[in-house]
Amino acid sequence: MKSTIKSDQIGSLIRPDKLHDVRDAFHEGRVGIEVLRQAEDEAILEALSHQKQAGLDVFTDGEMRRDAWQTNFSEAVEGFESEYPVRDIELADGRKVQLELHTKAVVGKLKQLRRLTEVDASFLSKNAPGPWKITMPGATTIARGSWRKGVDAYPSVRDLQEDVASIIRGEMQALVDQGVSYIQLDESFTAYARAKAVEDMRAAGNDPEAMIVQDIEFENSCYDAVRSSGVILGAHLCRGSRFAGPKPTLTDPDRGGDDFDWLAEHLLQQLHVDRFLFEWDSSFEALRFLPPDKTMVLGIVSSLHPTLESQDLVLRCVERASKYCSLDQLALSSQCGFSGSGTRDGAHMTVDEEKRKLEFIAETAQKVWG
Repeated sequence: MKSTIKSDQIGSLIRPDKLHDVRDAFHEGRVGIEVLRQAEDEAILEALSHQKQAGLDVFTDGEMRRDAWQTNFSEAVEGFESEYPVRDIELADGRKVQLELHTKAVVGKLKQLRRLTEVDASFLSKNAPGPWKITMPGATTIARGSWRKGVDAYPSVRDLQEDVASIIRGEMQALVDQGVSYIQLDESFTAYARAKAVEDMRAAGNDPEAMIVQDIEFENSCYDAVRSSGVILGAHLCRGSRFAGPKPTLTDPDRGGDDFDWLAEHLLQQLHVDRFLFEWDSSFEALRFLPPDKTMVLGIVSSLHPTLESQDLVLRCVERASKYCSLDQLALSSQCGFSGSGTRDGAHMTVDEEKRKLEFIAETAQKVWG
């Protein structure tokens, strides 16, 4: 199975308006959990049908049961602030909006109240028409995003990482018991994905080399917990999609991408996963670090713009990438999830446009790998 999934997906799909309406009513106390679960089930069944019709090689529930891609952790674990923080931001077009963030600060000792993805996995095990994937935020992205100075239970980020990683490990082991095909941890290394960000770390007196070694250590402690189970293990890295403006891509001849070498050398050679799902806006030279037993899922189909890419351009990208590793080590996906944050403001296209993108990914992968 590990080598046959060529049309992959990041996991998050656009929520239908009906689901947004029911979730809003649930949060406002106007409907109960049973009504929300029914709306989620209906949305997931529709999403699975879309994925099957598109011809994808692996299925997800579109993260339809979450407020956003990372919120299943704070919803199932006690010790976070009660409400999502709200920030005033300015968009690329100059508009000013209030943005509800979905990373809650830790205010006390973490205590797991329930499983993170038990309902998700149970439903997919019964309804997915093929191999199915569960996505979760990585331990490092939760810890680095949620840690705040002054919390007695966690004097350092490392202290928080240890408790978060323990919860993630337990969830991964439970998913294996439920028959999951593929587990993907998201966004643990986004902070290192821009060369300027790494330079800023050094300028602030931090050591990015030491930091990334520690982060890889914690992520590997999660992957290693289920490594012998036969489940596919993946790591996703993108560079942000909510309220995003135009971004360069590899199919844009005027792209101005970043140098990926520093990060790629660390992750590709040290992270204990089978598959890397990376958003690429740089050249492919960093693929020379990819070990021969691992797969790179090329995130070169935009989830930010509804216009379909030129298939010829995408095929040429795959051809260029294959100069640095075996063609059989490559697969294709969108750059990130299609729903952005999971909120109404996070989608950059309609559900029908998303379906065409998924079909395009599957058709292009079929053309390359048969």
